[in-house]
Amino acid sequence: MDQKAYLSIAALLNAFPQSSSDPDLTLRTFEAVLKDIPAQAVIEAAERFMSGLVPQQSDTFAPSPAKLAIEARRIADLLPYRGKESLSKPRPYFYQEPKAGEKVRMGFKMAVLSASFGRANGADMVMEAHKRGLEDIVALGQSWGVPVPEELWAQLGKTAA
Repeated sequence: MDQKAYLSIAALLNAFPQSSSDPDLTLRTFEAVLKDIPAQAVIEAAERFMSGLVPQQSDTFAPSPAKLAIEARRIADLLPYRGKESLSKPRPYFYQEPKAGEKVRMGFKMAVLSASFGRANGADMVMEAHKRGLEDIVALGQSWGVPVPEELWAQLGKTAA
């Protein structure tokens, strides 16, 4: 283990009340648990515990090796992203009200799609009709008993059948 990381653990243990355990054994245990974690992460985790910045930590007792390892791994996961430019803010989404007639068409198409759910290959039939155009969707909807709004007939330039 890196000497600075080792010293950080020693400082962490000294910052909290001592138990009657063997300090060398305690340090060796921490060293064994933290051996695969980058030294920078161990140092920062120890500093965060000493500063009381780790959520739900005991402010009376030093963390267990497992608790320190969890915090150090969390920090290690963040290390590669340090110094990198942050993502730009997403552009705000502005709702665009549908144009005149679109609501009627969308409502009818949804009604046809809903009617397709109880039919074998119904959704595929709606998709194919959609590719061919609104007149085919209207014909499909009529064959399934979906009422066609008068405004939709007007958009098609026809009268109700």
